[in-house]
Amino acid sequence: MNSQELSNFLEKIRYGRKITQEDFVDGIVSLRQYQRYRKGECEIPYEKIDEFAFKLGIPTKKLMHLFEEEKNRQSLLIDLFYNAVVTREQDKIKRYQDELKKEVIIDPEKKLYYQHARSYEDLYKEKISKIQFFERNIALVNYPDLLKRAYFTNVEVLILSSLLDFANLSKKDLLLQRLADLFANSDSIIGTGDETIETLILMRLAKSYGIKRDFASVIHFADLAIERALDYKRFYLLDHLYYYKAIACFRLNDIAEFEEALFHCYNVLHLANLPQKLKHYERLIEKDFEIDFDVFILNYLKKKLK
Repeated sequence: MNSQELSNFLEKIRYGRKITQEDFVDGIVSLRQYQRYRKGECEIPYEKIDEFAFKLGIPTKKLMHLFEEEKNRQSLLIDLFYNAVVTREQDKIKRYQDELKKEVIIDPEKKLYYQHARSYEDLYKEKISKIQFFERNIALVNYPDLLKRAYFTNVEVLILSSLLDFANLSKKDLLLQRLADLFANSDSIIGTGDETIETLILMRLAKSYGIKRDFASVIHFADLAIERALDYKRFYLLDHLYYYKAIACFRLNDIAEFEEALFHCYNVLHLANLPQKLKHYERLIEKDFEIDFDVFILNYLKKKLK
């Protein structure tokens, strides 16, 4: 059991019951020992959990059930907040943010995820510069020292991948290679296995390799992300991934794969019912390939039906 998460939950209930921290720990542990639990420096013995539960007036079994429920609720709320930030849905951002401001976030990893989302929110609202965004997020994960470690959480890898758009060239190449190595040895990434986070990281890798004109790597990471997204039965970022793959195949003169990727991109946009995004892609495709998207699809289908 994670003592840091549990003690954060105890703090949430303690505060809600208006019990001072001194009174809460009195007769159970020293305040210094309680702080060690909160920092995750040692585990809370089960007998101490019983005593804390008694002090709160909640049976231990019920306390642990509420703890798991609250972790799941907060996790979903933070996921929704992050997604609202990156899609810039202001009404949802405000709703989730108002709720999260009242929270003691139980899971340290989710707190890191939330802080990262707040950085993006401030960047989009022009409250901070790109340099400040970079500096804030390297502080969150202790970059570049983090790169020396053997294991990373998926949120740490997500934050590292966000730096690709802001690092200077030498740092970007080092970071990109390290992230690519992590996915070559996926056991190095530990965490919840969140498919949304994984897909976003892989999309960023495909995009960054595209900028470097390493089109074989674009296809590799796009295919990896597409495979995972389809396994999870999620549409998230599939339009971007198929489009990046289409561009890479086009540059490599693999016309059959280019046409198939572009066809899948079209299908995703229609299945997801994203007319505004479809218009955006129509403009991109005309610019990048000098073709009309609808005409291309008709010709592709005719070719397949022969």
